[in-house]
Amino acid sequence: MILSYLSHKKMVMKNSGIKVIATSSPIVYRDVVQSFQGKKDMLLSSDDDYNQLNIIKDFDFIADPVLNQNIFDKYMPVIIKEYIEGLNEADRNEILKMYHKLEGIIQDSLLLEDLPLELEFNEDLKKFLKLENLHLDTKFLEEPYAIIESILKIHQNYNLHSIPVACNIAHYLNLAQVGMLNDLLKEMKLKLILIEFTSADFLVFPKDVDYFYIDQDLVDWY
Repeated sequence: MILSYLSHKKMVMKNSGIKVIATSSPIVYRDVVQSFQGKKDMLLSSDDDYNQLNIIKDFDFIADPVLNQNIFDKYMPVIIKEYIEGLNEADRNEILKMYHKLEGIIQDSLLLEDLPLELEFNEDLKKFLKLENLHLDTKFLEEPYAIIESILKIHQNYNLHSIPVACNIAHYLNLAQVGMLNDLLKEMKLKLILIEFTSADFLVFPKDVDYFYIDQDLVDWY
């Protein structure tokens, strides 16, 4: 894959693993982040066969995994859809049976209200799961590594085909954790782009991580 920040050298990101875009320039950091957000058009990308990629559709911008409080919300429609499609007939029927029973209990209790109230029962499991607020239990996902790992599992389990992009990971993970994350990505055959605002002197990553640095004078060091 090739990623290009306009007027700068191409960033060739081969194979799986972590790909770091680092800079000490506020201009570069803002341009790159806002391009992944769809607010600017300062990035171009293509796959290994030089087919153009869409910066919004083909990349999954998850921002800062600690500051983004709703980081998993956008994945829930896919998770719910895949869960429902994967249900066997026996489990589906058992869920609907219990749902009907619950409807009957509620409907009977509504008779006590002395008003013509009734439920409109719908066997749409997708709506039911949304109503029940199916979600990832965040008490198990407080650590930055666990958050990133879960997002990678979602990408792999549901074949999302987009490349996750995160910011400020170097603020939260030590060198050993970054190495573990890089090994996990290679095992999964996935890429993860990290955007870091820092001086080159303070950013330490494993040697086998692809690293692209643009300094505060907009000079490329890769």
